[in-house]
Amino acid sequence: MREQRLEELFRRYLYDGLTDAEETELFKLWLDPLLKSRRTQIFNDLYDRLPEGKDMLVRDADLIFQQIVKSHAPAHGLSVIRRRVAWKRIAVAASLTLAIGLGSYFFLFPPKEQPLQQTVHRLPSDDLGAPVRNRAMIRLADGQKIYLDGVANGSLTMQEGVNLVKLNDGKIAYKAASAISNATGYHTLFNPRGSRIIDVTLADGSRVWLNAGSSITYPVAFTGKERNVSVNGEAYFEIAHDASNPFIVSKGKMAVKVLGTRFNVNAYDDEADTRVTLLQGSVLVMNDQYAAGIKPGEQAIVKTRKIEVEGGVDLEQVMSWKEGYFRMKGADLASLMRQIARWYDVQVEYTNEAPKARFGGLINREVNLSDVLKALEQYGVYTRLDNGKIIVQ
Repeated sequence: MREQRLEELFRRYLYDGLTDAEETELFKLWLDPLLKSRRTQIFNDLYDRLPEGKDMLVRDADLIFQQIVKSHAPAHGLSVIRRRVAWKRIAVAASLTLAIGLGSYFFLFPPKEQPLQQTVHRLPSDDLGAPVRNRAMIRLADGQKIYLDGVANGSLTMQEGVNLVKLNDGKIAYKAASAISNATGYHTLFNPRGSRIIDVTLADGSRVWLNAGSSITYPVAFTGKERNVSVNGEAYFEIAHDASNPFIVSKGKMAVKVLGTRFNVNAYDDEADTRVTLLQGSVLVMNDQYAAGIKPGEQAIVKTRKIEVEGGVDLEQVMSWKEGYFRMKGADLASLMRQIARWYDVQVEYTNEAPKARFGGLINREVNLSDVLKALEQYGVYTRLDNGKIIVQ
């Protein structure tokens, strides 16, 4: 059934297009090692229609999709323009796949108006891989620091009747030995740039996932009328319901008040606004002047003088970092480069004004940095790596 689903989604991707959810499903199926043989057969079927030699370099993509469109024209009642765009997209996707080996970790296709012949392939000399370990650190109430990648699984410390444990899967959890009524200590969990996502279960049972370049400060145990934490960067929350003790997440003058819900907070210092996106439940977003309630599928954009609420938010895109992707639907270069910089722990420098490209598609966050930069060339974005810095030319 999964093989059939992969083939169906791939076919619809070529001819009809997919929803965001279907595109993500196709991406996951495409990367499933158990479906490698079927994936190979799909590509072989595509290659059978290519010019002699099956040269899939990008400079030949125009010839490839022209031949494919011609061979399919009698069988499909689609406009020539629609087929041309679809096959041009997949020709480039296939070219990129072959460039880094069958079973590529990303699908990324260029905008329709980008001339394929402009692409220039080159690999940076100092390539960087995706983070392979978590480098998170916890600063305890007494100032002691615990680096999680350097300690064994099991109990790490006992403070104020609460046991801090590193679990077998690398996650951390706070477990109260008994009812706590007077705990006052706070811990801060730092997840630096270039580190894998860290997952922590707080003393009340709430779970928090921290993206790279993020931190959260929280009490060892929640004992007051409110459960207060502060965050910097990006975090996803699944809050344990407690109607009598609301959970409050703050960043500067912004605060999110909830009872029990699931939501994402993007509050990096280098982003223009703080964005709170609700997946389930209800939340109240506040700053020192305004307050706004949001419903599932809505996003509150907290600005200096106001709070804007947007509906119909692409939740797949918002949560792609937690699912292991860069999802770039409509993203501009500057925002995409900020995500890349945090994940690979690099700096970005522009030699000229940033190109005005808009992006689409998915990139798996496990690929090497060179693969990401090579894909961006399809948009006319040319870069080089120099001592841990991406130079955008």
